[in-house]
Amino acid sequence: MKPVHLTRRTFVISSLAASAQLVAFGQPSSKPRVGCQTNGWVVPGDSFEGLLSVLKQAKITGYDGFECNVRFVRSEFPNAGEARKKINDTGMFFIGVHSSYSDDIKPDFDKVARGAARMGAHHVVMSDKGLAPDGKFTPEALHAKVAQLEAVGKVCNDNGIRLAYHNHRDEFANGNAEINGLAANSNPELLHFLIDAGHAYQGGGDPAAFMRQYSQRGVGCHLKTFAADNVTQVPLGQGRFGFEALAAAVRETRWTGWLMDEEGGGAKIGGPGAVAADREYLRKIFGV
Repeated sequence: MKPVHLTRRTFVISSLAASAQLVAFGQPSSKPRVGCQTNGWVVPGDSFEGLLSVLKQAKITGYDGFECNVRFVRSEFPNAGEARKKINDTGMFFIGVHSSYSDDIKPDFDKVARGAARMGAHHVVMSDKGLAPDGKFTPEALHAKVAQLEAVGKVCNDNGIRLAYHNHRDEFANGNAEINGLAANSNPELLHFLIDAGHAYQGGGDPAAFMRQYSQRGVGCHLKTFAADNVTQVPLGQGRFGFEALAAAVRETRWTGWLMDEEGGGAKIGGPGAVAADREYLRKIFGV
């Protein structure tokens, strides 16, 4: 094999490119980055142009990255380059598009993965049903789910984007049984995680423990909390649980992924006022 000789200019360009890729996946900075799920706002017209207006508001409020439902960007796949520029102009980093296994795993899923990647998204954030509400399932069921997700992860990788699994309550039931099983039995090159810490606590689980064990697999954490009924979502700091334990785990592991406010329901919970208050909560608890 011939030795490879790099000029200083080539070395610098290569190093910057590698650093940019690492930053994209939340790895080299000294602290986590702060993002949001755009469902904290009402997107005007449920449209791409409405999404752009929300991104500008989110940036002003102090968020640096975003995740949105795939329906807001799907119409722009044929004009991905132009749409990507419009997103970049907002100053917001495109963390990922949120999808559902039951809704979007079709023969043409590769078009979703490719279109999202061309628009600048770094992940397909995919949610699915948990295997069992009580967290008790068979090894066969777990391995079947892992195989399904790895197949989706391969499609994503082949199209220049990564798969991040988004949990609900069930995956953290029974001592984090399912989410731990998914992480322990899957290929880390094919499956990453966007942990919904609010749903985890809602289901009686421990997202801080998952962070300590699998921080290297975590793309981000959704943060939301609920009232005493464990059903009604309320702004961060006003619910039956907070995120101090998760913040401690983040510091211990030196995790630098995305902390993501998910003030779901838009104006139903509080809209812009709530997402601004949530941003202050993240500064107070996580120091970011």
